[in-house]
Amino acid sequence: GSPSGDVGSKPPSADEQSLKRWSKITQDMHTILSQNSVLALCHFLCQAGSGHGSTSEGDTFQMTTDILVALAASQAHLDMVRSELMRVLVSLVTDIESSLAKCEIMTAEPSTLETRFLRVVRALAEVFKEALKKMPEKELKIEEFLDAAKIDTLWGALDRTLDRLADTEVIATPAQRLLSLGVAPSAMRTEAASGLSEETKAHFASNVQAAPPKPLLNRLLPLIEAFFVLHDGAKEAEQDKQDKEDKKKAKDQEEAQIASGTPVAAGAKVFEEVDEVSFVEKSRLGQFCKRHRRPLNALIKQTPGLLSKSFSPLLKHMSMCLDFDNKRANFRAQLRSRRMESRYETIRLRVRRSEIFMDSYHQLRQRSSEEMRAKIQVQFQNEEGIDAGGVGKEWYTALARESFNPNYALFIQAGGKACTYHPNAMSYFNQDHLQFFQFIGRIVGKAIHDGQNLEAWFTRGFYKHMLGKKVIPADLEAFDPEYFSNLKWMLDHDITGIVELHFCAESDELGRQKIVDLKPNGRNLPVTNENKHEYIQLMAEHKMTNSVRQQIDAFLKGLHEIVPPEMLSLFDDKELELLISGLPDIDVEDLKANTEYHNYTPQSEQVQWFWKVMSEFTQEQRAWFLQFATGTTRVPVEGFKGLVGMRGPQKFSIHRAYGADRLPSAHTCFNQLDLPDYPSEDVLREKLLQAVRDGHEGFGFA
Repeated sequence: GSPSGDVGSKPPSADEQSLKRWSKITQDMHTILSQNSVLALCHFLCQAGSGHGSTSEGDTFQMTTDILVALAASQAHLDMVRSELMRVLVSLVTDIESSLAKCEIMTAEPSTLETRFLRVVRALAEVFKEALKKMPEKELKIEEFLDAAKIDTLWGALDRTLDRLADTEVIATPAQRLLSLGVAPSAMRTEAASGLSEETKAHFASNVQAAPPKPLLNRLLPLIEAFFVLHDGAKEAEQDKQDKEDKKKAKDQEEAQIASGTPVAAGAKVFEEVDEVSFVEKSRLGQFCKRHRRPLNALIKQTPGLLSKSFSPLLKHMSMCLDFDNKRANFRAQLRSRRMESRYETIRLRVRRSEIFMDSYHQLRQRSSEEMRAKIQVQFQNEEGIDAGGVGKEWYTALARESFNPNYALFIQAGGKACTYHPNAMSYFNQDHLQFFQFIGRIVGKAIHDGQNLEAWFTRGFYKHMLGKKVIPADLEAFDPEYFSNLKWMLDHDITGIVELHFCAESDELGRQKIVDLKPNGRNLPVTNENKHEYIQLMAEHKMTNSVRQQIDAFLKGLHEIVPPEMLSLFDDKELELLISGLPDIDVEDLKANTEYHNYTPQSEQVQWFWKVMSEFTQEQRAWFLQFATGTTRVPVEGFKGLVGMRGPQKFSIHRAYGADRLPSAHTCFNQLDLPDYPSEDVLREKLLQAVRDGHEGFGFA
């Protein structure tokens, strides 16, 4: 062997040398720094500062914190830093508490107390983290330290002050108002088709704008940030993870039991949504977020960047407390940063309108998921439209419609009154069915990615699959209401001697009888009054999930190639439906409030007639008009103020055109309607109807 010693060993690298030098400097610093210097640093950190929070000032405070954290690695300095910060903390807690009690909601003066408190809390959290790394044997707990500072009484005062701000934000956008009704957007679509009830109309008509946060709320922001520093939900999230693993083990054991033929008691509450409350939700963090949902959302709406910084525990662990608009803004921001990383050429499609599905499929199937994030430009064969945005919107609309074409046998229409779709268990008659499902998944993902709305509505269960959430028997109601009511009848009555069923699902596939066991040897196991709960559970799972497992997996593969599942998991099933399909109702008043005029004014006769005619249109005629004027029948989730043209946000506009014998024409790339100056309301009505009926599909130059 080679002789010991340094002969032949490599000299230390530049990094190693630098590290060595730094640890020597740190060591010397610990020895040299007097008590007074450390106290001076603590004192500086706790200074008021100028109050206008300049960046250089913030950097200086941050540097001070970093030095104190480095010092805390030595026991002597740790005790000193802790006791000094503790002294400041105790006095700040008392001062803030008494000043909050006197604060007026509308006239609260900005104060530096809260900002100093946030700085001290951040420094302390860092100091403890570092000290714990360096001296694990000490078992240092910041909680005990904070208890001594009576910081809990301050959180109580914060709770009470936020409660005084209960009316901070009014649900402002049409999407928020719809979600607050608690119904599925597709159910609203059915109601809209038959005319909205007065109650629903009133709910939508209240076009209240969100008020900016009140002065007191802005003053409280540093306190809320400090709360999130000390309650980050990490410990509880770990408990939840463990709990999930334990439950999975128990479920696996149960399934093994079922396989061996041992009966298993199923819960009696088969059709109820079981909301399991997680450890995070029960924690102080969870309670705080639920209780102060409105002020928290108002602050995020004002400063969206909070979610990626100090409010990140709310995003990570309690996203159900975020408003849809804030979730969507955060989701869009994440997509934008992903798009920055992707540098691909525009994809140019040339498709026949009559073969839009197959042409698009063949031209896009070879593209990688990275390429699919690029811009798509569409040309319909034998049509003159130039795609500056409008033709692309039309392509999404027509392609989504064609995906549900019964000839492809990919989806079946659910039995509920809303026209929703679910994968077809017999889609395998089409030999390319799984590739088609993957393709449709990619198109849905691409539409979400591009902020385009699709005419595609799915069953509750299918949205839940997209989100990776558990589908429950109650979701069967929207899928097959008749079958659902039969199962519910079984649940509510004694079935002994009335119902003769076995643990299997029977179906007729083109004249062939197909039997699928719901559990091993199920076709020979009779359903009794004792085991009917289990039968209902398994049957619902079979109908909505297991019988179409391959189709669902292929669709999800395509969807997740474009939009990762962890980004989608922010939404619930109703929000996801809005994200994909936009608002179900076309509100003429909202369109009117977001319209610009060129060579017309809102008072012009033709404009007054136009809005009167529009208000008399049926929902279907309004959809035709939207298709004609904007290239899509979908209303953006923010309402009409969110319309997009070729250069970004672009409101609907009405331009004066000349020639009373001409039809109105449209430029969908600019959401622009050219309206001739017709001599009467009747002429306008007739010409507008003719134009939207003939022209809501197909691009030709007027």
